[in-house]
Amino acid sequence: MSNRFTRLLTEPLVQFLILGACIYGAYAVFNTEDEGFRDTTVHVDARRINSFISEWESRWKRPPTQQEINGLIQSYIREDVLYRQAVAMGLNEDDPVTRRRMAQKLEFLTSDLAAMVEPAEGVLEAYFLENQAAYRDPDQITFSQVFFNPDKRNDATLEDAASVLAQLQSTGVPDTATMQVGDQFMLQNDFVSVTQREVTRQLGSGFADVVMKLEPGQWHGPVLSGYGVHLVYVFEYQEAPPAVFEAVQAAVLENWNSQQREKFNADFLENLKSRYNIVIDEIPMDRLLTAPDDNEMGSESAEAPMS
Repeated sequence: MSNRFTRLLTEPLVQFLILGACIYGAYAVFNTEDEGFRDTTVHVDARRINSFISEWESRWKRPPTQQEINGLIQSYIREDVLYRQAVAMGLNEDDPVTRRRMAQKLEFLTSDLAAMVEPAEGVLEAYFLENQAAYRDPDQITFSQVFFNPDKRNDATLEDAASVLAQLQSTGVPDTATMQVGDQFMLQNDFVSVTQREVTRQLGSGFADVVMKLEPGQWHGPVLSGYGVHLVYVFEYQEAPPAVFEAVQAAVLENWNSQQREKFNADFLENLKSRYNIVIDEIPMDRLLTAPDDNEMGSESAEAPMS
């Protein structure tokens, strides 16, 4: 019976119903339509006072004095009274800041409740297998590069690089002498056991995409970057082994929880929206910026300057 009840609780539909019941129950208890604002009692209870003390200790690393706790209480009373009066006067209506804050608070509530759901046996393993590539360590590459500066060589840059490439291919593995050809480069010439992200950070994504696919043991080029033209010799390409679940279990759990929170919030929002008749007036298209054509955007990207 216990196992059957546990399995029932892991069903997404049941979890969603429990989540909705908790939220609407809290709404019914604490947010009865205007009654809370007609109540003239401001009750600063023991739980709230202890909360004030804990917050003070966390911030100032010491307990508050009697005067300080009285100040916190009076500040809360002032805020609560002003808030109730503002709502009673309708000042919260059509206020984008207030509306956004209240919406965020409800989203935080649903996220907190969703986080209470524990994955059933085997769920994390299945999630890991579906996304195993995302948990694999990045591949690494070791290479050297020779740089040709287009600001210095102008139209002869590619021709010069091609001429030097033929010489380097005949000499093979680079040494100190061969690395002196080309132009001075502001970054290093040798990259040892670096990932694609590290290459991208220094030489750009276009350069990294090309270099990570080059065959080790020979010179290649020309390879373009935002700096100019490069000839590249790849010494070694180290492909990372597949990820092991036990080694990344904490990260898998964190990602699974994040996915569940997103799904719970999306389902909850759709459920709420289904209770309303949503009407959107016609959009004044003459007041909108016309988006450029996709083909034009593509051609602009292709014609972007090299440096």
